[in-house]
Amino acid sequence: MSSILALLSMFTLAGSVLAGEAAPAAAPESVPFVEDEAALLKKLQEKGPREEAIEKGIAFLLSQQNPDGSFGAKHPCALTGLSVMACLAAGHTPDDPEHGPALRRALQYALSQMRDDGYLGLNDNSRMYGHGVCTLMLVEAAGMTREEVLERRLIEACRRAVKLILEAQAIKKPEAMQGGWRYLPNSPDSDLSLTGWQTMALRSAKNVGVEVPQTAIEAAVSFIRANAHPQGGFGYQGRDDRPALRGIGLLALPACGVYDAPELAASTAKMLKDPPQWGKGGFFYYRTYYAAVGMYQMGDEAWNRFFPLVDDALLPNQKPDGSWPECPGNNEWDYGYGIYTTSMAVLALAVHQHLLPIYQR
Repeated sequence: MSSILALLSMFTLAGSVLAGEAAPAAAPESVPFVEDEAALLKKLQEKGPREEAIEKGIAFLLSQQNPDGSFGAKHPCALTGLSVMACLAAGHTPDDPEHGPALRRALQYALSQMRDDGYLGLNDNSRMYGHGVCTLMLVEAAGMTREEVLERRLIEACRRAVKLILEAQAIKKPEAMQGGWRYLPNSPDSDLSLTGWQTMALRSAKNVGVEVPQTAIEAAVSFIRANAHPQGGFGYQGRDDRPALRGIGLLALPACGVYDAPELAASTAKMLKDPPQWGKGGFFYYRTYYAAVGMYQMGDEAWNRFFPLVDDALLPNQKPDGSWPECPGNNEWDYGYGIYTTSMAVLALAVHQHLLPIYQR
């Protein structure tokens, strides 16, 4: 810790000299720094309620890992993708001495589920949801490991997964559905929920060097904007306002280079006026996750007003074992019991750590 204080002092001294100021006299050897060091160490070690909740959530998720590396019994490939992304968002990587072995087993499981055509959503019937989630997870993991062999294997798998996403987007569809995705690779229509996951997977893959035509990104942006409500919000397959989908547009459009669209400002205002609340509205965890990652993209002013509302919605409802329960009035529990809800809650709470590359501004 004394080395940290020494470095700070050195940088302060260098700045004064460069500015033309007289260098201050060196501190007498007898001046003690013990109290300062202890205070700084204590501050660095402090954990707020959000950090404690994230830590407990990750411990619960890892306790649920199956022997084959997967998570959950229903839709295990998709749930493995969400669980690993939650760990990555909390700062745990495949190189982590403590949690790395569990994450590498999960990655090996996900890779084993890829079909010859690159499809990840067939074996567990998670369809294009699981495919988009796992593709995004594999790309993010590739960007957060220093192990070259693992990184190359993940990126090669991502190339195959991206190829399938691009082929699914290119399926002949009605004009209003062009540019998006639906439940199956050969679906002749699209919806915003599936499109959000595939868009983020493509954008993330592009960040690590996987070839993604700009025309594919532009087509996805066009579909997303075509589903924007004139007064803010986004619809499932049209210009209505579905509260659970507002965050998708707020996340996907900036990630694809669209920063000043009028629908972003209008949707931000709606999000602040009508944030996710426990027991009110459907798809609570899905809505809260996308609301958090989307509002973070809207800048500090919006985020500083919004993230306490995320805390209010999630922190009081965490169970003693670290998991999150079913939200009253919702039907998300069936997606994966505590694994789905806990992964989504951790992903929402961990946004402020901005560790996942795709969610960074």
